[in-house]
Amino acid sequence: MRRAKRAGRVRALLRPASIRGRLTWLVAVSALIPLIAGAALAAGSLRDYLSREARDYTVKTVATVPRLADGDPDAQLFYAADKLRDDPRLEVSTGVRPAPPRWDPGPDLPDHEPSHGDALLSLWPWTDPGSRSPSLDYVQAGTEGRYLHVANRLQVEQRRLNHMVRLLAAAVLLVTAALAGATWFVAGRVLRPVEAIRTQFAELTAHHLERRVPVPRTRDEVARLAATMNSTLDQLQAAVDQQRRFVGDASHELRSPLAALRAELEIALAHPGDAEWTAVAEAALGDTRRLQSITSDLLLLARLDATGAEGLPGVQPVDLAALVREEVRRRPQGRRALEVRIEGTDPVVVPGRHTLIARLLGNLLDNADRHAAHTVTVRLGPGHDAGRRVAVLHVEDDGPGIHPDDRQRVFERFTRLDDARTRATGGTGLGLAIAHHIATVHHGTLEVTDSPRGARFTTTLPSAEPCPKI
Repeated sequence: MRRAKRAGRVRALLRPASIRGRLTWLVAVSALIPLIAGAALAAGSLRDYLSREARDYTVKTVATVPRLADGDPDAQLFYAADKLRDDPRLEVSTGVRPAPPRWDPGPDLPDHEPSHGDALLSLWPWTDPGSRSPSLDYVQAGTEGRYLHVANRLQVEQRRLNHMVRLLAAAVLLVTAALAGATWFVAGRVLRPVEAIRTQFAELTAHHLERRVPVPRTRDEVARLAATMNSTLDQLQAAVDQQRRFVGDASHELRSPLAALRAELEIALAHPGDAEWTAVAEAALGDTRRLQSITSDLLLLARLDATGAEGLPGVQPVDLAALVREEVRRRPQGRRALEVRIEGTDPVVVPGRHTLIARLLGNLLDNADRHAAHTVTVRLGPGHDAGRRVAVLHVEDDGPGIHPDDRQRVFERFTRLDDARTRATGGTGLGLAIAHHIATVHHGTLEVTDSPRGARFTTTLPSAEPCPKI
C-alpha cells in the first residue's frame, strides 16, 4: 500500500495535472539539461586546467632550487631533495637503482601529460583529497644510479576542484529553481483570468444564464476566448428564452382547445337529456382537429430544428413551377380569387424536399387567403442573389398589409397580429414560422418585402441550375 502511494506521488510529480504545473516542469527540465551539460563541460575544462597547473607548479618549483657552485650532480640531488621536502604539495624521495646503459646525470621530465585529467583528478565533489596518489612525476638523476623523484600530491587541486564542482551544482540548481519559480509566477498571472473564467462558468445554471465570464483587458488569446464564450452564452440564453416562450405559448395554445373540449363535454354530460349531441360532437371534433393541427405543426418544427444542425436529408430536384400549379389546382375555390403568374417557359428547378416546399407554399397561401380582401397573387421567376441563380417566389394579397415594425416578428412562433388574434379567423400562429424555417433549411430566405398594397412574402431558393459565368 505504501509503495503504491509512493508510486502515485511520483507519477503526480512527473505528470502534474495543471497547465501551470506542466509548464513549470517543462521549463525546469528544458533549462536543467543544458545547464548540466554546461556545468559538466566547465568542470571538465577546470579539471584539465588544474592538472596542467599541477605539472607546471612541480616543474617550476624544482627549477627554483639554486644550483650549487661545484656542479656535483649527487650533491645537487641531495640539496634539491632537502629544499623540496619543505613543500607540503610535493612528495620527494631519493634512491638508488641499477644504472642502465647511457645513464646521464640530470633532470628527466615527462615527455607528455595525460590528455585529460580524468586519471589524476575526480569530478566527484565528495572525493577525499587525501586519497589522491602522487603523480606528475619529475625525476633528477645522479651518478651511480642515484635519483631524485618529485611528484605532486594533487590534494590542493582536488580540493579546489571539489569546491568548484559544488559551486557549479549549486548554481545549476539555483538557476533551475529561479526559472521554475519565475515560470510558476508568470503562468499563474497569465492563467489567472482563465481560472476566473472557469469559476464564473461553473456557476452558470439554466436559471442564471444572464451571467457572463469576465473578459481581461489584455488583447490576447484568453480575452478572445472569453469574448467568444460570452457570445456563445448570449446565443444560448436567446435559444433558452425562445424555448421557454415556445413552451409557454404551446402550453397556452393546447390548453385553450382542451379547456373548450372539456367544458363542452362536461356541460353535455351534466344535462344529457337537453344536450344536442350532434352539435356537441361537431364542436368536439373541431377542437380535436385544432389540437391535431397544433401538434402536427409542433412536431414539424421539432424536426426542422433537428434538420438545421444535421443537414436536410432526401434532397431531390423539385420543379417549383409544377409544384405551384399543383398546389393552386388542389386548393378549394374560396371567396378570394387566386392569380398565378410564372415568368418564362423553362422549368424552375430547386434542390429540396417536395413535401416541405409544398408546405411552405401552402402556409403562405393560407396566410394570404386569411388576410386578402379580394385577390391573392402568386408570381414565380428566376433571379440572382449574391452571384448565384435563385428561384424567386412572391405571394401577395390585397389586404391591410404588415407594418414595417412587425415584418420580422410575424415569423416568430405563435405570433398573431391585431387583425388575426381571434382563433376563429386566425391560425395557430405557427404557419409563417414553419415556412420561414423551411426556407432556411433549404439555404434560402423568406421575408416580407415592399408592396403597393397588402402584404408580399418573398421566398428565394437556390436554383439547381448553375449560375452563368459573367
